[in-house]
Amino acid sequence: MNAKKMFALVLTAIVSVCAVFAQGSYVVKSVKGNVKYEAEAGVKKAVKVGQVLSATTFIDVGLNSTLVLEMDGEEITVKAMTKGALDKVAVSSAKGLKKGGSVAGNVKGDSGTGKSVSTASSRASEAKEDVDWDE
Repeated sequence: MNAKKMFALVLTAIVSVCAVFAQGSYVVKSVKGNVKYEAEAGVKKAVKVGQVLSATTFIDVGLNSTLVLEMDGEEITVKAMTKGALDKVAVSSAKGLKKGGSVAGNVKGDSGTGKSVSTASSRASEAKEDVDWDE
């Protein structure tokens, strides 16, 4: 009877572990700066290279820090000042908009050179040239 209980307990533990990792697990490839994860409720620990994190792990990437993860052969870079559950953060990092890129648009009269779209400050600079000043 005791062996049956032990077998049932081990089987339950194996099924539980498989269920957690079926959601997705991330392997830490590199850490730069201050990156922490919530190990227990209210307890944060530093993330280490080679560590396996589950999809529900809450992470906090500090200022001037980055975290590179791998899941299913795909590398995901989590940028600085990012907080949240790893599955949400990793999805937004992998498929989100890239900051700092120029926006190219089809401006009337554009010959297809990929001219950037004007911003308010550049239009104001151009407008000053059109005005005649009496000094």
